[in-house]
Amino acid sequence: MGKSLVGKKEITAYVRRSWMTIRRWIVDDNFPARKIDGVWESDTALVDDWKRTKIISCQ
Repeated sequence: MGKSLVGKKEITAYVRRSWMTIRRWIVDDNFPARKIDGVWESDTALVDDWKRTKIISCQ
């Protein structure tokens, strides 16, 4: 696995998108982030895989 992303700030910095956009992706597109004990968490490898899947599906 990749590096853990803990908190909205780390997730938005890694993805380079606003939290509103990421939140929409979580709800609508299965973006790999979950709230655990009140803190949003994700993983760089999961985010990269999610992005690759989105790019491939657009071709």
